[in-house]
Amino acid sequence: MTTAGQFHHIVLDVSNLERSVDFYGNGLCLEPVPTNVVPSEGPAPTAVFKTDNGQYVVLVESETVKPDGPRCHTNFMLAPEHYPEVFERLKARNCLVKDHMVEQGRRSVGVLTTYLDDPDDRRLQITSYTEEAFLLPAAGRGKVVAGRVDDFPVGSVTHIKEGKFFLVRLADGVLALNQVCTHQQCNVTYQQEHYSFWCPCHNRKFTRTGDQVAIKKDVPPLHKYAVEFVDGQIIVDTDTTLPRMQDDVDKMIPIPPGVATAR
Repeated sequence: MTTAGQFHHIVLDVSNLERSVDFYGNGLCLEPVPTNVVPSEGPAPTAVFKTDNGQYVVLVESETVKPDGPRCHTNFMLAPEHYPEVFERLKARNCLVKDHMVEQGRRSVGVLTTYLDDPDDRRLQITSYTEEAFLLPAAGRGKVVAGRVDDFPVGSVTHIKEGKFFLVRLADGVLALNQVCTHQQCNVTYQQEHYSFWCPCHNRKFTRTGDQVAIKKDVPPLHKYAVEFVDGQIIVDTDTTLPRMQDDVDKMIPIPPGVATAR
């Protein structure tokens, strides 16, 4: 039974039904089902498949296949145990497309995903989430020396590549923010011109102190790391990522008197 808000089925036009049935059935490993489960929308030959999450894919043979719009694609959600088999089958068909986000290290931890093209050059994606996808990881680089306090001017946000965090210095002190987005673990970038962090995966935005910028906030603030000051140096412990409540998102770690001279 379809409930309110549930996606029921998608209709895809194909130029050769037999070829596409083989691809979606034997390549994507979708389950074939009788065509009468979805009301017919015309006299054209059709085939119907069921996805892992219970939605239907209707293939309709057409003389003219409509191209997808810019940056459009159809994503199929797979069970984690099903993903490896489907990936290998598609790889054998030489239809996989390079994922630049993986190359750039911007894909979420625990998210298995890849792009591919179907026989009509329609861009598709398969995705699966492991249990890790819902755990925010620490960088695990141990205690990292970010630099001397005086190296970070007031108002600056500096990415410390070695420790995979951002060192924020404001008038009230410093903050070491985990670079991992609290939505689905992609890495955020800092946009100096907007004084904010941005996640390129799902367009989440955060202030310099890691608070989400949104009318309706749907993710927690960016996590932080513990900071200590030793001989004028800022030491950040990247082995434990610390979640923050909304009411302390703007709390900075004060710089002890005499540690910094730059103002």
